[in-house]
Amino acid sequence: SQATSSCLLGACYPPSGDLVLGRTQQLSASSTCGLTGSEVYCTPYQQRRMKCCPCDSRNPEGQLAHTIQDVLSTAGPDRWWQSQKVSPVTIQLDLKNLFQLDSLVLDFKGPRPQALVIERTLDNGRTWQPYVYMATHCPSAFPGVPTSTPLKMDDIYCYTLPPVGYDLYKDHQLQIHFRPLEQYMYVPVPKDQKIEGLTGLRVKLVQLGEVPEIPGRSLSRFFALKEMRVVGRCMCHGHANKCLPDTYTTFSNNIQCDCQHNTAGLNCERCADLYNDLPWRAAEEGNPHVCKRKPL
Repeated sequence: SQATSSCLLGACYPPSGDLVLGRTQQLSASSTCGLTGSEVYCTPYQQRRMKCCPCDSRNPEGQLAHTIQDVLSTAGPDRWWQSQKVSPVTIQLDLKNLFQLDSLVLDFKGPRPQALVIERTLDNGRTWQPYVYMATHCPSAFPGVPTSTPLKMDDIYCYTLPPVGYDLYKDHQLQIHFRPLEQYMYVPVPKDQKIEGLTGLRVKLVQLGEVPEIPGRSLSRFFALKEMRVVGRCMCHGHANKCLPDTYTTFSNNIQCDCQHNTAGLNCERCADLYNDLPWRAAEEGNPHVCKRKPL
């Protein structure tokens, strides 16, 4: 883990956690089944049969509800979010403050989408930049987007999703892991320069998954997600090893860096008053870039 406890020798980082927890009000989906009344969805069952189940999300706590809050890791094994029979659908997490993303885990309930885009914002949702494109067949899903691993920090690329196999509804094959630092593995800059901030994350589900053909039966096509984990930490530019809870939020909304190295600001993004002898810099491994006091 990057959670280096000592800040004396160089860059240090707060421990990471699941940023979705404690932020259910900031998590939204552009489509959810059953919000205005019961809807029926049909999926395969045993050999060449199908079963049809209702979705009714008018009461979010109900057994038949499949709201976006059901993707929290604390929601339990039998809960999931489900869209209506539409595409594309967007899931959005607004963080409001600057964080760094360690990993995103999407645990789909079959079938897995054939194409999606993971995007981030730095200005609380006014503009969005793609982090990565993902598809079972990149050239047809995202024409013109390169499929080679990035060699520069501003390269975008499409990651080819591994085949799901024969059973499109087999749960263990439907997880997608995204780690920003891994995709920049071949970019020749130090690790601390590869850490990018975000104030929000968006998953755009662009293409519905394939459904099997069953003669005389019509299976429903929708997106469904069992769990979403957004693992990250507050962005402190290597100048803090813990975050302080803001007074207006629950404890899990750790949003202020406990700044070291004579730095200051919500994200340790400047030198503290009277410590402006050198220009501010982000800390690096092996060099904390401590802000120096101006000689009197």
